[in-house]
Amino acid sequence: MIDKMRSKAASWVAKILAFFLILSFAVWGIGDVVRGPVTGNVIAEVGKSEITRSEFSNQIRKLMTAVRRQFGNNFDLKQAQQLGLVDQTVNQMINSRLLKLEANILGLTAGEELIRQNIFEDPRFKQNRQFNRNAFQRFLQQESLTEATYVSLLKNDITKQQIINIIRSSTHSPKVMLNNIYKYQNEKRVAEVVFIPNQKSSSIKKANETEIFNYYKKRSKLFKTPEYRSVSAIFLDPKKVAKELSPPIEKLKNEYEYRKEIRTKPERRLLYQVLFQNKKKAHEFFNKARSKRNLFQNLKIKDGQKYNKLGFLEPKDLTDNLANAVFKPKKPGLIQPIQTPLGWHVIQIKKIETAKVPSFSELRTEIKRDLSLEMAVDNIIKLTGKLDDALAGGANLDEAASNIGSRVIRITNVDIAGNGENGKPALNLPKSSMFLKKIFSTPIGETTNIEETRTGEFFVIKVESKKAPENRPLSLVRNKILEMWKKGKIRSKTKMISLKFQEESKGSRSLSKLAKEKGFSIKTSKPFFRFPSSKKKDIPNILRAPIFEAKQGEVIIKASDKGYYIALIKKIIPADLIDKKEKIGELKSQIHDIITSDNIDQYVSSLKNKFPTKIDQKAIADAISDRL
Repeated sequence: MIDKMRSKAASWVAKILAFFLILSFAVWGIGDVVRGPVTGNVIAEVGKSEITRSEFSNQIRKLMTAVRRQFGNNFDLKQAQQLGLVDQTVNQMINSRLLKLEANILGLTAGEELIRQNIFEDPRFKQNRQFNRNAFQRFLQQESLTEATYVSLLKNDITKQQIINIIRSSTHSPKVMLNNIYKYQNEKRVAEVVFIPNQKSSSIKKANETEIFNYYKKRSKLFKTPEYRSVSAIFLDPKKVAKELSPPIEKLKNEYEYRKEIRTKPERRLLYQVLFQNKKKAHEFFNKARSKRNLFQNLKIKDGQKYNKLGFLEPKDLTDNLANAVFKPKKPGLIQPIQTPLGWHVIQIKKIETAKVPSFSELRTEIKRDLSLEMAVDNIIKLTGKLDDALAGGANLDEAASNIGSRVIRITNVDIAGNGENGKPALNLPKSSMFLKKIFSTPIGETTNIEETRTGEFFVIKVESKKAPENRPLSLVRNKILEMWKKGKIRSKTKMISLKFQEESKGSRSLSKLAKEKGFSIKTSKPFFRFPSSKKKDIPNILRAPIFEAKQGEVIIKASDKGYYIALIKKIIPADLIDKKEKIGELKSQIHDIITSDNIDQYVSSLKNKFPTKIDQKAIADAISDRL
C-alpha cells in the first residue's frame, strides 16, 4: 500500500498531464488486450462495437490541443508518442467503450433532467453561483464541442460513473490500517548532517605503469570488444517494391469512388442562436426577429440572453431534431424554436457551405501509393511462399533469392547495438529491431524461419559466423584506464576519510565538534517527513530512507556522486493521532481512492472476457502518420 502511494506521488506530474488528456471520468490501462487484425477504417473492436479511425483522430486532436495548452505549441505528436500518450488514449477509449457496453447491458442510462442538472450544477459553467450560459458556450468553443456532442458525452459519462459509484460505495478502509499508515506517513525526524566532498584530483598521485597494467588486467572485461556476427539475409520491403509498381487506371478509379464518399466534406452551416428556458419567450423572440428580418436588431432582450455564435456545424454535430430543422432550408434564415435537453433554441442560419467532393486528380497520388503498397504486400506474400518452398527443398539463400528475383544482403561484423567494428552503424543493416534481435538469438550456422516485422517486412537470416569478444590492446584504452583509475582513487580516499569520521563520531566527541575540528560544515535539519515535499528541500533525498531506517542516536553514512554524507539521527517525533480527524479523513479518502482504483482495474479487466478486444496497430499508425 505504501509503495503504491509512493509511486502515485512520484507520478504526480504524469497524473496532472493525464487529467488534460482524458475527456471521460475514468482512466485505466489495459495492457494485455488481444492485438489482432481488424478492418482498416477501425482502430479497435470491443465486443461487437467498433472504435473508428475518425473517433480516434478526434481524440488525438483533443489530446494535442490539451497538451499544447500546457507545454506550448512546439510539443508535437512524435513527442506524444514517445511519452506513451497515444497508447494511453487508445486504452482510454477502449476502457470507456467497455464500461459503456456494460452499462447498456445493466440498463443504466441518464435522462434529460439528470443531464440538465449536471450541466447546471457544473462549477465550470457558474458565475456568482448561478449557471452562466456564456461560460458554458466558452467551454464548448475551447473544447471544440457542440452542445449535442457534449450532451452525448455527458450522458455516456454519467452512465459509466454509475458503475464506478457502485464499486466505490462497496470499498472499505479499516481504521487500524488508516492509523498505521498515518503514523508511518507523518512521523518526523531531525538530523545533523555533515557532507564530505570528493577529494581534489591534485591530491592523487599519478598512476605508474605497473598500476596501469594491473588495473587493466584486473578489469579486462571492461575493455573487451562486443561480440560481432556476420550474416547473410533476404529482406523483402513492401515500401521499396511499391515504388516500382503501377496499379491499373481502373483500380485507381474504383478506389476513388470508395474514398470519395469518405473524404467528401459534408455541407456545413454557420449558425447563431439564442437559448431560452421558456417556450413562450422563445416564440416571442422568434416572432419579433422574423418580423424585422434581422436577428441582430433583437439583441437587447429583457432576460439578458446573449446572441451566441455556434460556428460552422455539420449535421452530426447537432441532435437529430436540431439537425433536421437546421439543414432542411435551402437558404439562410431563421429556424422555428426547437426544444432539446438544454432548453429552447432560436437559431439563425447565417451562411451555407455546400459539400466539397474531392476530385480524382486530388486523390490520385495517395490512391496510387496505397494501392501500390497493397499490391507489393500481395506480391511479397506470394514470394515468401516460393521462398519457403525453396528453402525447404534444400536451396541455400543465394539460390532461394534467385528463385524469387531478389538478392542476398551481407552484413559483416555487426554488434548487438547495430554498429560495426568502427563504432558506426553497420552497412546494409535493415532498420528493424526485430531483424537485429534475430541475428543474436539464432545459433551460428543456422537459418531462421521466414519472419514478419510489425511494419510488414519479411526476412530470413543465416548467421554465418561470429567474432568472440576480445581484449582491446592496452595502448587503445590507456587514457580511459587513467581516468577510471584516478576516479577510483578519489572515491576510495573520500570513503576512507568518511568512514574514519563516522567511527570517531561514535566516541565522546559530538558530531558538530568533530566536524568543526576537521573543517567540515554541519547542518541541523528542521523536522522532516519520510516522503519528500515538492515545496521544501529540507534534507537530501538520498539520506531520507536510511535516516528513517536508523535508530535515534545512530550515525549513518551514505555515498553520493559528489562525496559522502554523515548523518546523526538526533530526534524522532512520532505522529500525533489526537485531534487529527480531518487529516486522517483526507488520508482515508486517498486510501479509498487507491483501493477503488484497484477494484476498478479488476472490474475492467474482467470485462475483457465479456467483450473481447482487438486493436489494429496498422490503422493506428496510418491515422497517426496522416497527422505527422
